[in-house]
Amino acid sequence: MIEVLVVIFGMIGFFFALVIFHARRSMAYIYCSATISAWEARLFPEARLRELADAPGVVNIFAALDDTDYRQQLAGIQREGEVDMIEVENAFRDNSNSRYLEILKMVPKERKETIRRVLQRAEVWDLKAIVTAIHNKTPKEERLKELMPSPTMPRERLEMLASAENFEQLLEFLKESEYFSVLSEALGEYEERGLIPLLSAFDRYYYTSLWREVLRVKAQRSILKSLVGCEIDIVNLKLILRLKREGVNPEEIDRYLIRPSHMLTEGMLRAMAVAEDIRLAVDVVSRTPYGKILLEVLPQIEAQGLSAADRVLDEMQLKVFRWLALTKLFSIAPVLSYIRLKENEMKNLRAIIRLKVDKVEPQKIKETIVKVQKIEF
Repeated sequence: MIEVLVVIFGMIGFFFALVIFHARRSMAYIYCSATISAWEARLFPEARLRELADAPGVVNIFAALDDTDYRQQLAGIQREGEVDMIEVENAFRDNSNSRYLEILKMVPKERKETIRRVLQRAEVWDLKAIVTAIHNKTPKEERLKELMPSPTMPRERLEMLASAENFEQLLEFLKESEYFSVLSEALGEYEERGLIPLLSAFDRYYYTSLWREVLRVKAQRSILKSLVGCEIDIVNLKLILRLKREGVNPEEIDRYLIRPSHMLTEGMLRAMAVAEDIRLAVDVVSRTPYGKILLEVLPQIEAQGLSAADRVLDEMQLKVFRWLALTKLFSIAPVLSYIRLKENEMKNLRAIIRLKVDKVEPQKIKETIVKVQKIEF
């Protein structure tokens, strides 16, 4: 009898310890989710963006933004006459980076490196801009204007990389970094095929290293596979459609795709690459969620170009991220969802200001807005 009681109490103690362990692990995510929820409530809803599109001029848009979190960063922007869109872009990026640095501080240690990898997208974008500038022989003093502040790369480091005279010097600057082998291995293809292999190499490295990081730690792995996998699928779809429109041969398209894919099988990717045109490429994935929404906008794609495809795919990704953030509240999903929502807000605001500067009519501006769709349970 005593032995039975010992076993029972031992089991009770074990389960009690297990509950405490899981509760302690969840608390960090609960704090993150609460903070993220407060930040998300301050993001621009679609109705507010449409109001900005209807504003009489750019000055009115900046005046409206003075009542938001962007006020401090936009304070020094010239609002009348010629608006410097690079300054506007950097102001938005500085605002976001301050949020991202806060996220890096509060995210649980087990997934801190994953979030850092996610945020590395800005420095990869900058490296691609530098590579493009060297290829185009852009003067060094002009290059920095095209680069965006990064939450993961110091400004001094970015300035040094931007000062490279050629690819050999850029390689020297990157010698001790993870990007050295990316650039050095792609330079051979650059001599044969031009700039695309270089840019593609950085994209492939970013997503494959992010995917390895997702798999490295067991915590939150299934959720992250869904989120990052969705993004990789959409990046591949956009790439295939763009290269197909440019007439790139199937073998070259296949070389630039990111592996592993998520919902898109290897067979689907190969069939899309060899399809004769965009319509047939979309037919290949017609039974997937991506294909269904692309089929719906095929007339717009054919009439307006690939911007229509990019917009609906971006909206689908936001919906997937938002759904997981709401259904997996005490997880890493709200953090990644917020990062994507913040990026989308910046993209929308930048587009509205740029198009307003170009005197585009409000209705046309509204059509460019990437919407955050409502989630129905």
